[in-house]
Amino acid sequence: MGALPIKKANRMSAKASLGWLSVAWLLCAACGFDSSGPNSQQPAAGSSSTGAGTSSTMAGSPATGGGGNGSSAGAGAMSGSTDGGSVAQGGTAGSGGESVGGTGGVTAGGTAGNGGNDMFVAGGPPAFSAKPLSVVAYSPYRDGQAPGGAQPTEAQVKEDLMMLKPYVDGVRVYGTDGANAYIPKLCDDLGIDLHIGAWIDGIASDEPNVHALAAIVNANHPSIKTAIVGNEVLARSAKNGMTEEKLLALINIFKADFKATGVKIAAADTYPQWMMGRPNLAAAVDVVIWHTYGWWSGINVEGAYKLVSGRYNDMLAKYPGKPLILGETGWPSQVDHMSMDMTTTAVGNEANQAQFYREALAGMRARNLPMWMFSSIDEKWKGTSGEGEVGAHWGIWDSARQPKQAATEIMALVK
Repeated sequence: MGALPIKKANRMSAKASLGWLSVAWLLCAACGFDSSGPNSQQPAAGSSSTGAGTSSTMAGSPATGGGGNGSSAGAGAMSGSTDGGSVAQGGTAGSGGESVGGTGGVTAGGTAGNGGNDMFVAGGPPAFSAKPLSVVAYSPYRDGQAPGGAQPTEAQVKEDLMMLKPYVDGVRVYGTDGANAYIPKLCDDLGIDLHIGAWIDGIASDEPNVHALAAIVNANHPSIKTAIVGNEVLARSAKNGMTEEKLLALINIFKADFKATGVKIAAADTYPQWMMGRPNLAAAVDVVIWHTYGWWSGINVEGAYKLVSGRYNDMLAKYPGKPLILGETGWPSQVDHMSMDMTTTAVGNEANQAQFYREALAGMRARNLPMWMFSSIDEKWKGTSGEGEVGAHWGIWDSARQPKQAATEIMALVK
């Protein structure tokens, strides 16, 4: 991807907005939200493999159309069907992933078959607890640190997890090596749920990483709830040559090692990849994890939640009866993204990031649909990882661990 236009946003006020708090307190009454309760990433060449596996995380090169969260160029465009509007998501080289196609429109309503936008309420147990957030992506690297380079200390990782604990039920991590090795025991000690992945990328470390994940899960850490084999690996297929058959083989390797109880096995990929129809992959796992972002689609923040919600309807219709988790969505605090037809700008700034979090958290809580947010803390190394400068700005805390507007508003909900 060429250089993206960058609009350096001034630091937004730390004070939580009255509108957000009003929404939050309405949710307290309507959804049982007790605010007083206690409680990407894309290395250029894949793995920085150590004996335990790789700490490489998320998303392929935008030059292949993989983008931060889109499907690979080789996968072709995939049209969103309901509230998501006329969105062609395969993208082309340099699009950064999910791109707005055609008119770039977001249609309202939805189809009669799924009840329309924000109408479908999933059954089953509550998807959210008393915590403001459910699960957030976490990667431990601080300024001057990176996968395969300088690593955080255990004390630094603990400091991060203690910072997040009042606001989250759990964290999602993408690898098992380096500083990631501290996370399972720390989550055990702190009472934080852990959803842990093996990084695979069509490279030699794939199988060792899968074995490493199984070894960690088999150690019976009470914090581990989900084992995720790969992340957006099919979305990067034009770059890494991965196929569904190869991914299924790695899942079967994991299953052969797997001895734990109470841990769900999952596969995670982008909305376009799942919407192609992958019944064999869905059947091979306990949980389908899917990702989508309004920002990568070039959608203005005002329509971003509607887009995401409509795509949830699409996934529910595509995989009826299968447990689904929206495993990544969010909004960056810096950088503007021009859509492919150059008519729409998704503006990254703190106010827009906070707006998306308010609307998405309120909307998905009301629908009782599980949603994990990306991401918790900025990481400067991601700005040069292949995703572009935006990669460094998805956290709701900055890399110095200072809260941005979205985090400040979330923090205000916990008394």
